[in-house]
Amino acid sequence: MFEKLPKIFFGGDYNPDQWDENVWEEDIKLMKILRANTVTLPAFSWAKLQPSEDIFNFSWLDRVADLLCKNDIFLGK
Repeated sequence: MFEKLPKIFFGGDYNPDQWDENVWEEDIKLMKILRANTVTLPAFSWAKLQPSEDIFNFSWLDRVADLLCKNDIFLGK
């Protein structure tokens, strides 16, 4: 009935858009110390993703997603 998961997922919401990029690596180090292996993002960042009606900016989201994935932190939905 239930498939076995390779591990227990542990994490929470992560809102990197609310501070400077220079703290992202430290955030990830702390996540790893706490054994967090999943995050949900972005929760409250639509204004940064779409600064005006016809302009979309996903570059910062791509950078943080790549950094998380390189550190084996799963991106939840």
